[in-house]
Formats: sequence, structure tokens, C-alpha cells
Amino acid sequence: MKTSTKSNSVNGLFIPFMMLAAILTSCTETIEFEFDTAASQLVVEAFVPESQYAEVILSKTVNINDNNKNLVSNALVVLQDGFGTSETLQEVSPGRYRSNKIKGVPGSSYSLSVQTEGNVSFVKSEDRMPKPVFINRLRVRESIIPEVEGVKMPDWEVIVEYTDPEDEVNYYRFVEYVNGKVTISYVENDKFNNGKDNKSFLTCVDRKLSKGDTLTVEMQSISKAVYDYFYAFSTMNDLVQGTNTTNPISNISGANLGYFSAHTVHRRSVVVE
Repeated sequence: MKTSTKSNSVNGLFIPFMMLAAILTSCTETIEFEFDTAASQLVVEAFVPESQYAEVILSKTVNINDNNKNLVSNALVVLQDGFGTSETLQEVSPGRYRSNKIKGVPGSSYSLSVQTEGNVSFVKSEDRMPKPVFINRLRVRESIIPEVEGVKMPDWEVIVEYTDPEDEVNYYRFVEYVNGKVTISYVENDKFNNGKDNKSFLTCVDRKLSKGDTLTVEMQSISKAVYDYFYAFSTMNDLVQGTNTTNPISNISGANLGYFSAHTVHRRSVVVE
């Protein structure tokens, strides 16, 4: 099963939006809309990539008419790995914290705790990095999918070939870059292809490519908790107007919004011809 998620900021997508079918205007009267002010909530985006330093981004949700991202500074962010090393992450820019000792190692567990200034919020989480799985081949080509009248079809196809390990359940996230910029991500599990050579078609009808572009796919092996979060997050974009929604289930205790991911990293790139 595979779903995709656009590269919008996680902070923006958690704002409780009111869906407006139409806005009526009049030449004699100005119509003003008032929105309820929701209580600000902490958003945690934390990740420990394989062979890289850990990073945590803290922010708070904003109201619908506020275009500023409310980053959270002066927090106490502590990370511990499965080898017994504990480290207080340094704030390298407003709301962004980074380790300088702990790096991601496949098979290792990590625990995270965050305490904001003034003890306003205290959150914690744990995640374990799975074994790595590698991209065998990456291809990009103009789409050969037959056109269907009235249905928007992708102009390009991106195909990732990899071998899924046997005798274990695997969860993956594919992050797509065009010329170094993240454009979209996908999640997938091995429910129907366990232990097989796979061709994963990353489908996006809005993908824009030109000859000479460099397309990169980063394959991440992720935990079930992180998969469930991104899968639920992606379905939010597909809900129809009027549907009651809840935030994706987070693997962070004490915060409803965000995730903590210890994941492997393998990249391949190809130039569009």
C-alpha cells in the first residue's frame, strides 16, 4: 500500500481550517468572516537519520490568519541512544536543535524528551531504526499510462526497484527531490510483496520535470509508528468537504502533533533525458 504526501510544512497542515465552498460579494455590502481562535499546540518534528546527526524542530500551531511560523526557542531537548549515550541538543537556529555526538545507527533505539521554557510542555518519544534496504535501480521516463478522458494523468513515471527482506515486516518512506528540493513523499509497506524484488511506481499527477533536471529519491526504512503517522497524514488531503477529521496518530507522548523518526537513508539520482 502506497500513499503520497506533498512537501507542505507540517505546522501549516495542522491548523483547523474552515472549508468555504464559495465567497459571495456584493456591490453594496462588505461581508466579513470571523474565525475562532484555537489554542496553540506544540508541534514536534524529530528525526535521527542513518549516519547523520539528530535534529529536532519545535514550533506551535498558528491561527488561520497568521502567516508566521511560531518557532519554539530555549527548550531543553535531550536524546539518548541504545548504547547509553545521552546528549542535550544545541539550538543552532530559532526552533531548530541538533546533536553533535549522537548519530543514527541501524538497529539502535532512541529516546527523546523535550521540555519547553517555563515547563509549559513536556513530551517524550521512542523509536528504533530498522535494518537498511537499498535502491537497486532508479528510473524516470515519460508516462506510458493510457489516457482516460476527464482524468488527469501523470506526465512522468518514477520507478524505484529494490529487494524487500524476507521474514520481517517492512515499512518505507520515499522522499523525492528535484534539483535538490523536496517535492513530495510517499509511504509504503510490504503487505503484498514481502521478500520479493519490487518495482515501486511513485505516482504524482503534479510532478513537473524538464530535460536535464536531476531527480533524487531517498529511501527510508521506518518503524510502523512512523508509517502510520505519515499514512494518516497523507489521507487528510483526500477527505471531502464536511468530513470530520482528527490529527494523525503521533508517536510522541504529550503532544498531538508531530513525529519522531529514526530511519535509514539510501539515495539514488538520475538525470532526466
